[in-house]
Amino acid sequence: MGNEYLNKEEILFKRGENGKLLPVEVILETLPKKPKVKIIPLTRGKIQELTNMNAEELKSYDEQIIVDYCTEPKFTVEELRDLLPAQYSVAIATAIMALSLGVSQSDFQKKGTDNAIETAEFMLKKK
Repeated sequence: MGNEYLNKEEILFKRGENGKLLPVEVILETLPKKPKVKIIPLTRGKIQELTNMNAEELKSYDEQIIVDYCTEPKFTVEELRDLLPAQYSVAIATAIMALSLGVSQSDFQKKGTDNAIETAEFMLKKK
């Protein structure tokens, strides 16, 4: 009796009336005080775009990912450049990528960006 049909509402990211993905509240697990942020998950298309970037392009794109996909608190590129220490921007970018790929933030960090991108490529090719 415990085998119920899969409920799509439980496994899909929520979208607003305009069709855009809604922000999700997440805890920044990698930071000592574990603060919360609201982030918009990356679409499969955006993940695919990131898999085609080289390491240098990805590094410079971190700021833009946070500006575009972190909704609370909302940052500008200029504010991110002044963010101290850098672990906060890394934690936010990690949370965005981990949520989007469906893995934990600690697993994402352990595997590193390169392995995460390889995992994303594999997941996208599989579907």
